[in-house]
Amino acid sequence: MRRILILASLLVFSCFTKNAFGQKKNQAPQPTKQEIELLYNHYIQDGNNSAVTGGIGTEKLNVYGPSVRITRQKGKGIWNFKGGTDIISSASTDNIDSIQSSASVLDARTYVNANYARYFPQKKWTIDAGFGGSIESDYFSYAPEVGVTKGSANGLRNLEVQFKTYFDDLRWGRLNPGYNRPVKLIYPDELRYKEWTDQYKRQSYNLNIGVTQVLNKRNVLGIFALVGVQNGLLSTPFHRVYFNTDSLAVEKLPNQRNRFSLSIKWNSFVGGRFILKNTAYAYTDNFGVLAASLQHETAYKINRKLTVLGDLKLYSQRASDYFAPFKEHEITDLYYTSDYDMSQFQTLKLGGGFKFRPYLYKAQPLINLITLRYHHYLRSNGLRSHAISFAIQLPIGKKMNP
Repeated sequence: MRRILILASLLVFSCFTKNAFGQKKNQAPQPTKQEIELLYNHYIQDGNNSAVTGGIGTEKLNVYGPSVRITRQKGKGIWNFKGGTDIISSASTDNIDSIQSSASVLDARTYVNANYARYFPQKKWTIDAGFGGSIESDYFSYAPEVGVTKGSANGLRNLEVQFKTYFDDLRWGRLNPGYNRPVKLIYPDELRYKEWTDQYKRQSYNLNIGVTQVLNKRNVLGIFALVGVQNGLLSTPFHRVYFNTDSLAVEKLPNQRNRFSLSIKWNSFVGGRFILKNTAYAYTDNFGVLAASLQHETAYKINRKLTVLGDLKLYSQRASDYFAPFKEHEITDLYYTSDYDMSQFQTLKLGGGFKFRPYLYKAQPLINLITLRYHHYLRSNGLRSHAISFAIQLPIGKKMNP
């Protein structure tokens, strides 16, 4: 069945999502543009704090992620489509069952999204709407979204409001022979003697508000706020929790999570060759998590064809009120998790890469752009990861403007 799942995922690989950052919404589109982008992401992770086994044990993970994106711009309208699959090889997920083998156990998540944006030049408005979906053996999600952007009369300021929703069903069985429908939640093997919750759905509502201001010819400032509410099953049913009495239970978290984040972005163009992007970010929620990060990205334009990329991100997080390590929860705790994503930690993320336009001066180029990126992630509790991404942009029909 796993082989069938992977083959099905690769077939859906030809479907499509929104390119949220590729188009400046309040610039009038050119009459016709078409472009296809082929992407591949590879993620490797290792650590020793798996939530599946109660905060201890292997976190080895490999994700192979091919995808494709198509952009079609005609007149004042822009279509964006994306689709792909994440093929996941995880030793820790294998430990849900009593039979423990290796990191060769495979799962796959397949996703498709579409978005349409329409620009109204007289009023300097852009209205967009989209819909997405994602499926794997124990998960199904669909995600409608709408947004509006208003530009100022002089074109130096944009106000953007986006409302995104996610509706998730966490039952297993849709892609399994003999079921082909959502049947039940998956608990750890030794905890399947009862139903730990009667909930199996989760809803997420996110309101994003942002203001971007051009300060001068070289500097752009943006302020962005997110207000989010999640309801339903917010714990993961196959995460174990061990108490200090040696008893065992399924992770339990409140049924509502309120989130707020604020970020400030400052982009600067230096000397015609450097683009510097700086971001300060803060986050809090009613689970007790408090986080902050600083990120710097540099793009150095060697010539019109080649740009070198580099970035650095520092992140610090305070633990959730409901987190405790392996065998440190009290049996009287109302809520409990040993998922180290909700622990106290600091991270360092380093990365680099390049963008290359091999056929810049041809009237009909074979390739518009080649992008290669690499990132290394280090977390203070020992988690390490490597990520590499490769993308090729190809024109379709008429030439895309550089």
